[in-house]
Amino acid sequence: MNNDLQLIKQQMASKKGMHIRFKARAGRRGFNVCSGILDGLYPEVFTVMVNEDGYSRRYCFCYSEILTHHVEIAEESGVPLAADL
Repeated sequence: MNNDLQLIKQQMASKKGMHIRFKARAGRRGFNVCSGILDGLYPEVFTVMVNEDGYSRRYCFCYSEILTHHVEIAEESGVPLAADL
């Protein structure tokens, strides 16, 4: 499992600063789907900056959320970043 997380981190590092689309589980309400810029990469989490309706918002996710499919990340072109996971 650590190898999978390392692979996700490497893929995310190569996409820093790019426009991405993410789909995040939002409890009972279903999913949030947003587009933003992959902003910060940290040892345990990464952040996405989203501009909606004139406001900037930063979302923070754990790499393990990608592994457990609570968050799905794709490039703006629709290509998944972690396609094999």
